[in-house]
Amino acid sequence: MKKQFAVIGLGRFGISLAKELYKAGNDVYAIDTDEELVKGIASEVTYAVQADGTDINALKSLGVRNVDVLIIALASNISASLLTALNAIELGIPSIYAKAYSEPHAKILYKIGITKVYFPEVDMGQRVARELCNSNLLDLIELDSDYSIAEIIAPQSWEGKTIAHLNIRKKYGITILLIKSKDGIHISPSPDDIIKEKSKLLVLGEEAQIKKFCN
Repeated sequence: MKKQFAVIGLGRFGISLAKELYKAGNDVYAIDTDEELVKGIASEVTYAVQADGTDINALKSLGVRNVDVLIIALASNISASLLTALNAIELGIPSIYAKAYSEPHAKILYKIGITKVYFPEVDMGQRVARELCNSNLLDLIELDSDYSIAEIIAPQSWEGKTIAHLNIRKKYGITILLIKSKDGIHISPSPDDIIKEKSKLLVLGEEAQIKKFCN
């Protein structure tokens, strides 16, 4: 479903995020105090405007209170980030996300009511480390403190064998949700389904079990 997003702060993270959200078919409002940054992204979002997120009246005049999600990408300027967050909360925006510069910054954002805080550089570092250390692990999404969903490459030793024969759930503590092979995508595979050559699997399990398997 098409949503309305507002991205405040057009650094590398904010620009990349705004462009990708727009490419996905959403309405995106890109906001920054730097006129050149605003001009540079104007053709790649729904609406780009030079404005200050710390000015609640400016946000009101732009109609930001009507967006579904607001993303604050002002991590390097902590005071601006926090004031913009307070303005967004006062405007009653239902979902507010923010980029954080440090752990204390993140704690304050959570304390004042931000929905979710991101550390893009840290998150990317962790993702690259996983890929370097675990050749079978392509991606990992944390669902909560215990369970995760991961995209993995099926080990060569699994090729040509059924899920039941491999006894995957009992041996490894993970459940296969989807199999992607050269023949297409198979959702909710049965125990009799065969793991084919170079298949990619979407699996569910405790993060520790997934990492143990990949190692």
